[in-house]
Amino acid sequence: MIQTRTLLNPFKSVPFLAAFAMTLLLALISVVFAQQASAHGYIESPKSRSYKCNQLINVNCGQVQYNPHDIEGPKGFPSAGPADGQITSAGRGTYSALNAQTSTRWDKTTLSGGPNTFKWHLTTPHATTDWKYYITKKNWDPNQPIKRSDLELLCTFADGGATPATSVSHTCNVPTDRTGYHVILGTWDVFNTNNAFYQAIDVNLVNSVTALESSSTPGNIASIIQSLNNVALNTVSSNQTSYFEVFHNNTV
Repeated sequence: MIQTRTLLNPFKSVPFLAAFAMTLLLALISVVFAQQASAHGYIESPKSRSYKCNQLINVNCGQVQYNPHDIEGPKGFPSAGPADGQITSAGRGTYSALNAQTSTRWDKTTLSGGPNTFKWHLTTPHATTDWKYYITKKNWDPNQPIKRSDLELLCTFADGGATPATSVSHTCNVPTDRTGYHVILGTWDVFNTNNAFYQAIDVNLVNSVTALESSSTPGNIASIIQSLNNVALNTVSSNQTSYFEVFHNNTV
C-alpha cells in the first residue's frame, strides 16, 4: 500500500493574513478619526451662548440646542478662521442661528471687570495648540453681526500640543473700562487637526464709576449751559476724548 502525504502550502494563508492585516489597519484608522471627530467642548462657566441654548435659557437656537460642544470650524483666528458675521457659529451653516446679533437676542451673564475664570468642559480632550479669549471693543455695535474688527485679544494660554483634562479653566483680566452688553469669544485650537472650537459668551459688564475713571479722564470741565433736563459741558483737554458718560447716583 502506497501512502501519500499532503504537503502544506505556506502561501495558501497569505490572502487571509493580508485581509486580516488590512482589517486591523482600517480599524485603527477608524479609531484615530473617531477620536479626532469627537474632540469637542464648550464653555460651561460663565455659560456660553451655545450652552445656554442647550440649557433652554436661550431659545429658538436650532440644532445647537443638542450640540453645544460642536461649534467647530477652521483654526487660526483672527488671521484665518470663520468669516466675519459667522464667527460665533464657527462658519457652520448648521448652527447659523448663533450668528444672530441684537442687543436683546441672547441671555446675558452679569460679570464684573478684573480677574474672571472661564471653564471649559471637554467631551473628549485632544492635543491642543492654544486657548484664546477676545472681547468686543468699547465702541462695538451690538445690533450688527460680529466682525474681527469688533474684537480685541484678552489673553492667551499655550499648550504646545499637550492633551488637557476634561475640565480646563483659565483666568483672564476682563477690562474695567467699559460697561453694559459685551461678547467674550473663546477659541480652542486643536494641535493635530486644521480646526478649532468657538464659544461666544454674552455678558453684562458691571464696573464701578471709579473703575471707569482712567488717566484719560478729561480735566477742566465746566458747565456752560444748564436746563431742567440737560447740562452742556466744556472741557480743555489734549486727550482728544469726544464722548463722556456722566453718572448721578450710579446711573448714567
